[in-house]
Amino acid sequence: MKKAPTKAEREHMSKVASLGCLVCQRPANVHHIRPIGLGMGMRSSHYQTIPLCREHHQGQFSIHNCKQEFEAMYGTEHEMLQRTLKEIENIEEANNFFNYNKGEK
Repeated sequence: MKKAPTKAEREHMSKVASLGCLVCQRPANVHHIRPIGLGMGMRSSHYQTIPLCREHHQGQFSIHNCKQEFEAMYGTEHEMLQRTLKEIENIEEANNFFNYNKGEK
C-alpha cells in the first residue's frame, strides 16, 4: 500500500512540477525515479522526483516507454534528479536573497 505524501513532500513535489518539463519546459507532473535495486512498480521517495510533461513521462517516446533511448538522449533519472534539485536550490536562494533585501527575514 502506498503511503500518502506528507505536507512537506506535497510542497516539494509542487516545487518540482512548477519547474516545467526538464525536456521541453511544458507544464509538468512529477515522475518518481527508480533507485537502483527497486523493481518495477516500486516507487521511490516523494523527494526523488523529476518534472516531466505527459508526453515525456508516459508518451510514445518517454521515460516509461523507451527508458534506455530516453536516458541516452536526456540523461539518466539520477542526472535529471540532480538537475531538478539544483534548480530548486537556485530558486530558493534567489527568493531568500530578494526577501532579505525587501526586509523580510
